[in-house]
Amino acid sequence: MNIPHISVVVPVYGCRECLCMLYERLKASLEKINPDFEVILVNDSSPDESWSAITELCQMDKRVVGINFSRNFGQHYAITAGLDRARGEWIIVMDCDLQDRPEEIGKLYAKACEGYDVVFAQRLKRQDNFFKKIASKMFHSTLSYLTDTEIDASIANFGIYRKNVIESVVQMREQLRWFPTFVNWV
Repeated sequence: MNIPHISVVVPVYGCRECLCMLYERLKASLEKINPDFEVILVNDSSPDESWSAITELCQMDKRVVGINFSRNFGQHYAITAGLDRARGEWIIVMDCDLQDRPEEIGKLYAKACEGYDVVFAQRLKRQDNFFKKIASKMFHSTLSYLTDTEIDASIANFGIYRKNVIESVVQMREQLRWFPTFVNWV
């Protein structure tokens, strides 16, 4: 099996309905860059039968890899499990709910090829309800205060990272995990 040029890590929770569409859009975007890619879908013990959808995708395309958690550990543990498995020279992390648009991957990759090891996407409009937006704002303010670092709430997990950056990130095995903060630390 070839070493993929790009690995895409997607933590999955509560998104069974959109997994096929996510896969199709990822495949279309990634094949424009390089057909040697892998998509790693990490089921964080989703209650909506996401795992059965993931196994179907794995059977359809050998470039899709599924990881299944026995219980819900949380998004950032799911990301870490996917990063541990990722083999690509470039690694993309994105959410499963299609708020991170697979069609933006080409732009992220082009920017990375200009010599950047990390390229974050910025989400200008969140499709969350009012309470989730407020909770997110409070979380980011608290995290900024506790880490004495300016945290941009419009930047989440969606981005492209060179393999050596991810190798440094996965060495951090702290119990409390927040992927974007780890990347900033590296």
